[in-house]
Amino acid sequence: MKARDPRSPRRWIHWLITAMAFVALYAWMTRGNASPLMGGQAPDLTLPVAAGGRPGGPMELDLSEMAGQVVVLDFWASWCQACRRTTPILNDLQEELAVEGAAFYAVNVEPIDRQRLQAAHAAFGTEFPTLHDRTGVVQRRYAIKMLPTVIVVGRDGVVRWASTGVPSKTRLRGAISDALR
Repeated sequence: MKARDPRSPRRWIHWLITAMAFVALYAWMTRGNASPLMGGQAPDLTLPVAAGGRPGGPMELDLSEMAGQVVVLDFWASWCQACRRTTPILNDLQEELAVEGAAFYAVNVEPIDRQRLQAAHAAFGTEFPTLHDRTGVVQRRYAIKMLPTVIVVGRDGVVRWASTGVPSKTRLRGAISDALR
């Protein structure tokens, strides 16, 4: 009879624990509530509309003046390829849900000039206004660590949903629809 290697069960257990750790890490990284602000009051923001504003529309956005509306904030940068993939999702949802009271705003977090920001806004094909957080103050208030980050603020000013990376269109639609109820 052949003797069994005493390390074999340990090796199997090691691989099992490693696999479980990767599954837990993946679940944590892809969770819908990627913000410490979830369930809390959204920090106020007042930022200039730097691109995509309506002629005669507001020159800046003050979140506190948006009470009663659902606000979707998309934090992005011109160099971010995932941000570029997020834009069509948000454009579609904006077209679908704006009539129900959802307002969409991109928030650029780069210290770039207005002309470069407007070029990036156009290159991404963004169909809603871009605000400019040139100093990074709002980015810090919202604890943005990864781009893109999409945040849904409810009618009551509470952060209802947040996600990093390219969001699932279905999940984001559901989060906005829930906030609109």
